[in-house]
Amino acid sequence: MAKKSKSTSLRELAEEIDVLDDMLSALVDILEEKGFLTHEEWEKRIKVKIEKSKGKVSFRDLPP
Repeated sequence: MAKKSKSTSLRELAEEIDVLDDMLSALVDILEEKGFLTHEEWEKRIKVKIEKSKGKVSFRDLPP
């Protein structure tokens, strides 16, 4: 089996991220339409979670 080039792997990763972004946006749109959440509330929650996670060690950084 041939190894994938780095640019191909990065392109595939970027495509997966785009799909996940579309999926999350669609979910938030549905929640907003049903009156459960607004985009502003969603963005605020994201910012809070990002702030809370600053300074914490990621599991990706732990040795195997």
